[in-house]
Parts: sequence; C-alpha cells; structure tokens
Amino acid sequence: MNTISIDQSLATFASVSDMDKTVRRFLYTHGHELTHSAIQLLKRLARYSCKVVGVSWAEAETMAPKLGISVRTFWRAVKQLESFGIISRIARRKKHGERSSNIYQIQPVEDLRELPSSSSDTLDGTLPMSHCEEAKIPYAPSVEQMQSAAETESFKTGLSSEENLKTVKREKRIPNSRVWKKVPKNVPTDFASPVMRDTADGQVAFRLWGKVLLVDKLCGFENPTTLADIASETWKRTRSLYKERDFNKFCGLFYGALKRVTAERFPLLDPFLCKR
Repeated sequence: MNTISIDQSLATFASVSDMDKTVRRFLYTHGHELTHSAIQLLKRLARYSCKVVGVSWAEAETMAPKLGISVRTFWRAVKQLESFGIISRIARRKKHGERSSNIYQIQPVEDLRELPSSSSDTLDGTLPMSHCEEAKIPYAPSVEQMQSAAETESFKTGLSSEENLKTVKREKRIPNSRVWKKVPKNVPTDFASPVMRDTADGQVAFRLWGKVLLVDKLCGFENPTTLADIASETWKRTRSLYKERDFNKFCGLFYGALKRVTAERFPLLDPFLCKR
C-alpha cells in the first residue's frame, strides 16, 4: 500500500520567494506556448504551495471549479505542465488503501529567461504576489509541514499597505517559535549535522542548502557528495557570523562564500560563478 505523508522532505524550493521567482520566469519564457487553463492552474498550484514549499495536494474536483474549467480540461492542463517539467505528480493513498488526491510538486526548471528589471509593466500574466492560499486537506498536517511564518504571512496579508510592508520587514528572519527539530531528508547529512549541531534548527540547514543548489545550477556538479563537501567547508568559515535575527543577510553572505570556496577548489569554474 502506497501511503505518502506530506512533510518537508517533499519540498522542492528553499523558500516561497524562490518558488515564486521560478514560476514567474517559467511563464515569462513559456507562457505563449501554454493554454490559458494551464497558466491559471500553475498560478493556483503556486498559491497552494506555501506550507511545504512547492507542494500542493488539492483534488481535481476541487480545483477545476475554482478555475472555471471541467475536470477533463484540468487533466489536460496538468499533462501540458508536466510535459514542460514545471510540475510532477505523486500518487497517494489513504491508510485503508483508498485513492487520495495527488501530490503536485512545482519543480525547478533550468534555461529560463531572466525577468526584465521592470516586471510590473511587462509581466501582466505572471504570478501575483498578493497572497498564498491553503488547500483543503483530508487530515490535519504535521508540525513539520509548517514553513517559515514570515514567508507565508507575507503572501496571505499582501503588500497593499505601508503597515504590511513594515510587518514583512520585521518578520524577515527565522522566528524563534518555529524551530525545526529535524532536517528534511533532501539535505545531505554531512552538511545538515554540523549546522544542526551549531544552531539546533533544521530550517537553517534547509534554507542554506537552497543556496548550495543555486551554485550547483551555475556549475552543474550534480554530485551530492561534492556539494555537501563544499557546503560544509563554507559553513565552517561563516558559522561565527550566523545570527538568527539577521538570517536573510547571512544567507547572502553564505552564498557569496559558497562561490569563493567553489572557485578555490575548481578554478576553471570561476567565470561561471562570476556571472551572478
């Protein structure tokens, strides 16, 4: 019996903002090749994918009416998005073996066009940043399903007022009330262990690993052992600078250090690393 729990091990992005940027770039690159139903479905899936970033699990019979399309059109849209590699499906069953809703994962896609600097005027069809909805699920989510409160709340409240902008700025850190006691399975143990030992928060390792994957996109290692080794060395060099209240700033510092460590070990990759 194939029962799959929905937890952070299924997450495909390090943060909601990373997922949102990928969806924007995908629609900017391939939007003209998609049907209107496929575009609307991708936007809706993104709005449902905040608790476990990149993952949603609403049923077709629930989603189709919200999109104003038939269930058959819904499945055609799903197949089109799958053909581009932007989403994937995982079949799921309940404890007694009955079929349940599919799990939809929004996937990172390579070779996408960069967004223009003034995206508000040129990207009318891309993903709105106003809020993020939560899909109805057949059972209560586990504690590990909760993603960063700051990121989720910034979607729910929107950025329509000066007060909300101030709230988002205050919440741009890992909140003390949401410490992760475990590290998601997609983060290598060789990297997760020292970070967890120093911070006692699995979310730190999870989000920093997202920066490691960004460097991997530039270099194309596709070797978890190499990535974990570079990430561990970078953590050793930067951990003394880690401060919870300035975590976003530390992420930028960690990303820069990652590129320096990579360039030291692989000098030929320095031109690729300097691009970003």
